[in-house]
Amino acid sequence: MFGSKASMKTTKLALFGAAALLALGLGGCNSEEKAESEALRNQLTQIQTERDNNQKLLEQSEAQKAELRTQLDTMSRTRAESPMQPPIMDGGRSGDSRPSSREETMIEIAGDVLFSPGQATVSAAGRKELDKVASTLKSRYPRNQIRVEGYTDSDPVRKSSFGSNDALSKARAVAVEKYLASRGVSDSRITAVGRGSSNSKGSKAASRRVEIHVLSN
Repeated sequence: MFGSKASMKTTKLALFGAAALLALGLGGCNSEEKAESEALRNQLTQIQTERDNNQKLLEQSEAQKAELRTQLDTMSRTRAESPMQPPIMDGGRSGDSRPSSREETMIEIAGDVLFSPGQATVSAAGRKELDKVASTLKSRYPRNQIRVEGYTDSDPVRKSSFGSNDALSKARAVAVEKYLASRGVSDSRITAVGRGSSNSKGSKAASRRVEIHVLSN
C-alpha cells in the first residue's frame, strides 16, 4: 500500500515536471518567435524605406531629364527660327539683307541666343557667336563700315530696367557694338541702332534679333 502511494506520488511529480518543462519550452519558443518576427518587421521597414528613397531619386532624375530635354528643344527651335547667317556673298549682296545700295552682306543672330529676356548683357552663348562674327569682320571686311541693328518682339516691356522696346533694342545693339570692339573690330567703323519691334518676322522669337550689316565702301 505504501509502495503504491509512493509510486503515485512519483508519477505526479514526474508529470508536474514534464508540464513545467513543456511550459518553459513553449515560453522560450514564443520569445524566439517574437524576436525573429520583430527582426523581420524591421527588415521589411528598412526595405520599404529604401524603396521609397529610390523612387524619389528616380522621380528627380526623370524630372531633370525632362528639363534638359525642354532646354535642348528650346535651343533647337531658337536656332532653327533665327540661325546665324554666314556672310556668303551673292552678286555683291546677302540673301538676308534688305534692299540698299550700300549694304553688302548681313549677319543675323537670334536675340534669345545673345541675351536673357529683358536684358542687354551679352550671354556666354552670345559671346561665342560674336567671336565668330568678329573674326569674319576682321578677315573679310577689314575696312567696311558696320551697322548693328537691335530688334525686339511686340510685347510691351514689363520686367526690365528699360522703359520701352526701342530703348531695349538700342541697348542691345550698343552691347554688341562694344563686344565686337573688344574683339578687335574698330569701333570707329561701327554704328549701333535700335529698331524696337519694327520689321517683325513670322514669330516673336524670330523678331527678337540683332542684325549686323556690312556696308560697301
